[in-house]
Amino acid sequence: MILYNNAFDLYHTIFRMLHLLSKINPDEKIETDKIRIWDYYLLFPNEIFKLKPQRNEIEFKKILKQLNITKTNPYQEIYDERKTLEKIKPYQISALTCLASYNIIDKDSLLENFIKINSLDHLENYSKSVGELSAREKNIITIVTSSFYDISLFGAKGLKFRSNLMESKYDE
Repeated sequence: MILYNNAFDLYHTIFRMLHLLSKINPDEKIETDKIRIWDYYLLFPNEIFKLKPQRNEIEFKKILKQLNITKTNPYQEIYDERKTLEKIKPYQISALTCLASYNIIDKDSLLENFIKINSLDHLENYSKSVGELSAREKNIITIVTSSFYDISLFGAKGLKFRSNLMESKYDE
């Protein structure tokens, strides 16, 4: 039996990355790992319920309740979140490298593990050409790019620690 998983499809990863990048402020640099975590939640939306919200994040809790997503998905059971994120890392990095080769994002910044948009026009054109997201995917992108945008990647209140997707013990 052959099963398709969009997590291991380079073209689908490029599709997801284009839509995630379209929500980034073009004047800022953002960490590559932050985009990778956002992509993980876009792929596995039921995993967002495992994220540790802070006490003052009432809006985030309300948005999670409004999402029409089940907390479990029998077709995509994840037993080890960190290993899953590491398994999809080559596809994510390849997709970002591809976007850098099209001059959508800056190559030098990508080598430093940051993403900076080079050409907003190219990004918009490519985003339009690859197609629209589903309503569920739009909701997830809205959550991760609004609620997680200003959260630092590092530290005790950082995205790596709260998501438990990457090692954060030795962060600054």
